[in-house]
Amino acid sequence: MKIIPFSKLTSIINKGDVIALAALSTANLPAEILKTLVEYNDEDQSFTDFTFMLANDISDYRGDSYDLDAFTTRGMIKRLITSIITASPATINAMRNNEIEAYYLPQGVITTHYRSKTQESPGTISKIGLNTNVDPRYTGGKVNERTTEDLVSLIEINHQTYLQYDFPDIDIALLRGTYADMDGNIYMTHEAHLGEGYSLALATHNNRGKVIVQVKAVVQNGNFNPNDVFIPGKLVDYVVVNTNPKLHRQVMQTQYDPALSGHYQITEMREPYIALGTRKVILRRAAQFLLEGDVISIGFGINNELSNVLSEEQVNHLVQPNIDTGVFGGLISSREHFGMNYNLSARMRHDMTWDFIYNNGLDVAYLSFAEVDQMGNVNVSKFGEKMNGCGGFIDISQTVKTIVFSGAMVVGGQLSYENNKVTVEAQGRATKFVDKVGSMDFNAENAIKFNQEVYFVTERAVFELTHKGLKLIEIAPGLDLEQDILANMAFRPILSDDIKLTQSDIYQAHWGGLAQAIKSDYRI
Repeated sequence: MKIIPFSKLTSIINKGDVIALAALSTANLPAEILKTLVEYNDEDQSFTDFTFMLANDISDYRGDSYDLDAFTTRGMIKRLITSIITASPATINAMRNNEIEAYYLPQGVITTHYRSKTQESPGTISKIGLNTNVDPRYTGGKVNERTTEDLVSLIEINHQTYLQYDFPDIDIALLRGTYADMDGNIYMTHEAHLGEGYSLALATHNNRGKVIVQVKAVVQNGNFNPNDVFIPGKLVDYVVVNTNPKLHRQVMQTQYDPALSGHYQITEMREPYIALGTRKVILRRAAQFLLEGDVISIGFGINNELSNVLSEEQVNHLVQPNIDTGVFGGLISSREHFGMNYNLSARMRHDMTWDFIYNNGLDVAYLSFAEVDQMGNVNVSKFGEKMNGCGGFIDISQTVKTIVFSGAMVVGGQLSYENNKVTVEAQGRATKFVDKVGSMDFNAENAIKFNQEVYFVTERAVFELTHKGLKLIEIAPGLDLEQDILANMAFRPILSDDIKLTQSDIYQAHWGGLAQAIKSDYRI
């Protein structure tokens, strides 16, 4: 391991390199390294044709740092391999305009492939992604017309079909830790997430690439417990020491909060409870599907606020939320506090969390939807002007026992919640229940084949997936079935012989009924 100044990076990284990062938004983002590369290219325009590979989107959200858009706007990226982009608008625009090659592939597959890509293995072979948009019989994860090379292929082993993912070898791993010792051992002491940096360093080292780690400081050997080493020095080629604190933010909202790295626990949530409205009503009804002891996957979108409802109802101790970044238990924040997770019961490497998920660790997944069709297929990755990608949606939805899809039934609908019922003030402008989904991110036929239990919770109605398609099983009190529900769908669902009314008490400002639902013997 060598400790070098940032200026030396430009002699290590070359035009056309495959560069991989292990970051989420600002967390674990080696922003000063990115700054160095961008500014060097601004001088002589030589840092181009990069392939960037990252499991999560990177963005500082603040506009005062360096992220994916800083590279895209300068034409430095030739190819992007990721799972999700939600906060890099210039990059999304470049993909839409065919300015760069781009792939959206399952986050768990990207994250875990680093350690499986050895000289002794054939790469990543998995059933994750079969019969979805990632399958080469659909698009193979290609985002636009400029993207032509196949990274995903079909193979057969013992008369069963699998997907083989052919990821490029890594030339440069750009990582971040809190400290390095004189032997190059990396410690994540102040980081909010552990990430997949260890496995990425392994894959890069195996390819004889270079592992570069940005840290806050270099300390003497013996200052930390050897059990706390995250990346052993043998895998680290270069260490650079951060000189600008704003380019080494723990999360986007703060430079450093010791509670986020598990050094103490907070006594109450840092964000207010959700006001009574459509989002809260949906989350309350969705939470009623929980049973005591459930391990819950909390997805991006509306479900990120599920922990807020659990906290208000004082039922956190009855279930354990999980975010695939490696967060187990605790208070999972949302909105302006997104990514600020407190009082965790466990914190694991990103790739190890996917091991947990792939090995039947989850009981219920709470996922969002953008479009649903008559058979129950779901699109989350590409709709309207949005090109978000699948994230970990495909990995999770193909491995969990029970799925609760949550979301508003109609875009732009205006509803009021008074007197224990729902009143539609304005129907809205567009339905999410469509003739055909724009991207096959969840294949309902697959779910039926593997006996998954699947529900769709909206502010107006609840649906269940059956082998014949979507079945309406419950409507909100105060609504008209034909006018307020069926008229807002592009197809007519199966109607249950016994359509129930949603429990009216969830429409009160203060509820208090979730504990009883969770302690019941069956999913309501």
